[in-house]
Amino acid sequence: FTSSKRFGPISVAHRQWRADSHCKYIHGYGRVIEMTFACEERDVRGWVMDFGGLKEIKQWIFDKWDHKLLIASDDPEDDKLWQIDIEGIVQLMVMPEGYGPGIEDSCKYLFDKIGEQLGIMTAGRVWIQKVRIYEHENNWAEYGE
Repeated sequence: FTSSKRFGPISVAHRQWRADSHCKYIHGYGRVIEMTFACEERDVRGWVMDFGGLKEIKQWIFDKWDHKLLIASDDPEDDKLWQIDIEGIVQLMVMPEGYGPGIEDSCKYLFDKIGEQLGIMTAGRVWIQKVRIYEHENNWAEYGE
């Protein structure tokens, strides 16, 4: 069984410093996150996932990303970006090593981190099958089974 939940839009800026295009500049989107949950056995209500029980996960995502500037852990301009964070111009979020700030790596980041939380919350009954993140209505990436 599967069921899906959307969060957002979440206003997120990021910088793809390795890009040869305009994506190397700070830019942002109203990201929409879609998570697909799966299980073998539904709960006593017949549900895969109690969406009302996702408030902490939603808050965690918003705390990490909403109105934040996401950068890679190896961004060569991180000193300058930290300075404007200190000055109150941006709120910087450095993605953990191994995850970039774009939507592809963001999908994997949520899959990994929220998957851990979900396993604890549901005693392993429910897992994340897929995470999809939309930059806008025409562009998205997904990670999962």
